[in-house]
Amino acid sequence: MKARAFAVDVRDREQLLSTLDSIGPVDVVYYGPGAADLDNLPREITSTTSDEVRVAMDWVYPAVDVAEHVLPGLIERGGGLLFAGGLSAVQPMPPLGSLAVAAAALRNYGLTLNAALADKGVYVGSLIIGGVIERGDIHRLVEREPERFGNVPVRTLDPDVLAEAAWQLFVKRDRAEEVFSVF
Repeated sequence: MKARAFAVDVRDREQLLSTLDSIGPVDVVYYGPGAADLDNLPREITSTTSDEVRVAMDWVYPAVDVAEHVLPGLIERGGGLLFAGGLSAVQPMPPLGSLAVAAAALRNYGLTLNAALADKGVYVGSLIIGGVIERGDIHRLVEREPERFGNVPVRTLDPDVLAEAAWQLFVKRDRAEEVFSVF
């Protein structure tokens, strides 16, 4: 199977759906939202406001838009959706504030979709990521500012391992999620 990547600002619904239309039929969609503003870190959960949660949830709504848009074709072809989210979805991480709420929502959406679609031949899986991914934007920021983040590079996740795990989740369909953590 060939894979192609398409970068799109998923918060722009029109651009997102237009990009999906331009791709044509898909067999597997990987939705892994990235950080838009790496310098604007969330506030701790006890200081988090409902407005901050609403902003964080703007990363979840596009997952619903993607699923809604591609599900008819996935049901027809037996495809799948893979969602990537943070460890705070399964482990309390108070410093992540509003992001923890959004991560939990994305995870639950994926697990619930998987339960609803399993008998239709569509797989939905979640990759729960607890750590900095090597060679990514956040990894570069952490390396650039060690005084701010400490010695994180020794506690990183290999993106190739994550990619293989995502593929195995889709191919085997024997579980709905895989958790990766360096903590």
